[in-house]
Amino acid sequence: MTPLAKTNAVITNSGNDSYIERNFDALYCELEKGIQSMKKGEVYTIEEAWEEIDKI
Repeated sequence: MTPLAKTNAVITNSGNDSYIERNFDALYCELEKGIQSMKKGEVYTIEEAWEEIDKI
């Protein structure tokens, strides 16, 4: 499996593009970490996963 391709979110008429882009970038980084963890065989409980998601 190849790494995720980073894409830019397309938002129209929002005025909050930099805020949305930062959040998109943070989500992308966390998803990439998750994929790498899965490849390493690391397993988390659902509660631990939600705690990490809530931090984003």
